Amino acid sequence: MSGLSKRAIEAGSRTAMTENREIRLWHDSPRGLGVRIKPTGVATFFVQYLSPETGRKTRLSIGQFGRITVEEAVREARKVFAGVVGNEDPARVRRRALAEARLKARTIRELCDQYMKDADAGLVTYRGRAKKASTLAIDRGRIKRHILPLLGDRLVQDIMTRDVDAFFHAVRRGETATTERTGPRGVARVTGGATTASRTVDLLGSLFSYAIRHELRPNNPVSRFERPVATRRDRALTPDEYRRLGLAFGAMKGEGANRVAIAAFEALALTGCRRNEILRLQMDQVDTHRQVLRLADTKTGRQLRPVGKAALVCIAEAMDGFAEQRQQGQDIKQPDPGFVFPGNKANSPLVGVKLFGQATRRAQLSDVSLHTLRHSFASVALELGYSELTIGGILGHKLHSVTSRYAHHVDHALVSAANTIAARVSSLMTGTDESAEILEMRITERRN
Repeated sequence: MSGLSKRAIEAGSRTAMTENREIRLWHDSPRGLGVRIKPTGVATFFVQYLSPETGRKTRLSIGQFGRITVEEAVREARKVFAGVVGNEDPARVRRRALAEARLKARTIRELCDQYMKDADAGLVTYRGRAKKASTLAIDRGRIKRHILPLLGDRLVQDIMTRDVDAFFHAVRRGETATTERTGPRGVARVTGGATTASRTVDLLGSLFSYAIRHELRPNNPVSRFERPVATRRDRALTPDEYRRLGLAFGAMKGEGANRVAIAAFEALALTGCRRNEILRLQMDQVDTHRQVLRLADTKTGRQLRPVGKAALVCIAEAMDGFAEQRQQGQDIKQPDPGFVFPGNKANSPLVGVKLFGQATRRAQLSDVSLHTLRHSFASVALELGYSELTIGGILGHKLHSVTSRYAHHVDHALVSAANTIAARVSSLMTGTDESAEILEMRITERRN
């Protein structure tokens, strides 16, 4: 039996923590490969060899257990020993690489500038595609408000995992919190927190991956950062909360609130779509005949998204209602085909969603955001007995080969499921239960 295995290392970690001492385990083949387990339970693979340059016993770390497997550690160890046989000292090679990187030293600020310049040119990709303008705007904000204030003047090759850890906790504690004006009427309030810290560390990891590709440093310090367990956002509305929210929407419309925004909120609730999939929805993307939304640019690519009749009625009536406003010369300036839910500025979609916060406060709902409507839609679908695969197809989740089929052809079963779910959500919000025949009649009337 070889000296190292997943089971042996995990058992050693438990022993190290129980006895509060460091433990070293060795592999049989190749000899010289070992793992050091600290009293905290963290295990790190290393290789021990005689340096062909100095003749001294030398130890080189090759990765943390959990981030690399025993098999991967064996492969890395064999590469190290191959270098030693060729009269090369891998530890000295690594130190020379770091020294060369220092000669090309750049600050984090300079790295961020170059990264964003290439990102704007479409040279930085995410999942094989150039980053969207909206994503780049978020990246730019995180760089400006968190990364530069804390790390901007540090050298790229000097950042260690402990620095990433300190950075995370500084953002989490709100050390970068600030309030700044973003325009004549806009204000950005940066508060920090665990979620902001985690996502900014993700961006920091992308920055260092970019630095590795440009040979500014040999490794990524974020790869060894141990992230806290993320808190799942699983808030969903109860039937009573759905009804209170529906009453709040109705009351606000009666008081003259922006009905474009309220209609968009209702569409989000009835479709389970992501926020910008509805707010940026264009009229020519709505196919009432096939009951789908032809979404050109979603989080998982181009899709045909099935929508229920209740949702389609909401969207269709919004299109007709705002078209009537345009004909009457009211302040909604959109070209044909235009946005289904237009903003006040010409050629722009609805942006401001502060009205949703007013609605939730009026309905006495806490911890509810627009994304909660998507979770709630999925929750209703589960209660109705639909499978996760069906729900994923309706919500546009990435489901490998299944999603590729949905992207080109929407199954009738998905449309039927979307009908049932949307009708249930509608009945919860309105306190009524419109039949499929009535909904079909309202859709047919619009087509004619």
